[in-house]
Amino acid sequence: SSHDLPRYGIKVGLTNYAAAYCTGLLVARRLLQRLGLDSLYAGATEVTGDEFNVEPVDNGPGAFRCYLDVGLAR
Repeated sequence: SSHDLPRYGIKVGLTNYAAAYCTGLLVARRLLQRLGLDSLYAGATEVTGDEFNVEPVDNGPGAFRCYLDVGLAR
């Protein structure tokens, strides 16, 4: 949940859209870790602002893809 974000340096604004985006990234990384795919798909290693797409691994499972739109409650 967004209440885990202060552990990663985000201390304010835990109910805005940016926090929802960060929470989604955190959930995705936790899912990859739970499935053992976090070492295969490390994500962007440096921040450049460019679009980043994960390429499939030749001898491994495909990248996990999930579309979840639950909206935001105020």
